[in-house]
Amino acid sequence: MASPIAMGFDPYISTKFINYIMARIGKISTLKRDYNNSQLQTMQGGLATRGLTRIPGTGVFKYPYKELDGKYRTGLDPDAAYIKRIQDPLERDLEKERVIALKKKLESDLGDIDLGARSSFWNYGLSTSNNDQMHVQPAKLMDGDNLFDLSVPFQELAFSWLRVHPTIASSHQAWERGEYPADTQFYVADDEIENTIIFKKKQLINKAIAKFDSMTPQKKRKIARLLGLPVTEDTKEEIVYNLVDNVLKETEFKSGKFQGQSTVDTFNRFADMKENLLHIKDLVKQAIAHSVYRVKPNGKIYEGEFEVSKDEDDLVRFLADDENQDELLTLEGKLKTKKIAAI
Repeated sequence: MASPIAMGFDPYISTKFINYIMARIGKISTLKRDYNNSQLQTMQGGLATRGLTRIPGTGVFKYPYKELDGKYRTGLDPDAAYIKRIQDPLERDLEKERVIALKKKLESDLGDIDLGARSSFWNYGLSTSNNDQMHVQPAKLMDGDNLFDLSVPFQELAFSWLRVHPTIASSHQAWERGEYPADTQFYVADDEIENTIIFKKKQLINKAIAKFDSMTPQKKRKIARLLGLPVTEDTKEEIVYNLVDNVLKETEFKSGKFQGQSTVDTFNRFADMKENLLHIKDLVKQAIAHSVYRVKPNGKIYEGEFEVSKDEDDLVRFLADDENQDELLTLEGKLKTKKIAAI
């Protein structure tokens, strides 16, 4: 595919017009770097003083990236390896939804072209000319902002694989976080996707906080303890609230039992749990915290030298069984005794 410039799209279009159509424009921009005084004497440093990153008129050609399994990274494959590596569940789901919808749209716009990740369409080596529309064409990225008119199917197609190319940072923030090599030259300036992700996350967090607000003080403490927070029956309600609020806004657990998992999803799992099951899970959690039970490195639960259960979940299932209510009452009594002794 020809570059946006070669396809007749003016990268120096007026700012006013860009603002007018930005909702339908994809943008890949050059990463600007700071140079110290000694580096300013180099060619790159000299270009930087003029606001450039390369010699005017020169560019970098990009081709669709081929994964080790033979699939091309098209930006249209919901089962792509890069999507599976997205740690945040919400971002992963949003990316899947986006690529499914985009692939359907482009296949409709382009007709008989096979856009599957193993299609020969993505093999530039099979292209017969710069006008061959049955095979992908390279994209030439220039200094500054490279603009793609997303109302033009082939430009939208080019932007789809360029925005997931491993040599192009997914955002300026991702590059600053060190997620891409220091010599990366370009990044995707896609405010719409960034804003959508931020909006969805804030929306889910606010809904979770509203749900937490409506709970009784006792249930709030149970939820907080199950989230791994240091909360007792004597912890003031405002402290419980602040602790849970802080956890939810972290978006994912940084350590502990739920490390890497979504804080909101974990919270909702406990918040929507049946009251009797929530009570038992909290009871087991407290029993371990007050040394009624011990958890060995293999996860097994012990009371003294006696093995009680293979893990916490198994113990919860046992105590939730109607036939084992005597054991549940006994555990409640033991925990109460431990708490009194600790006063």
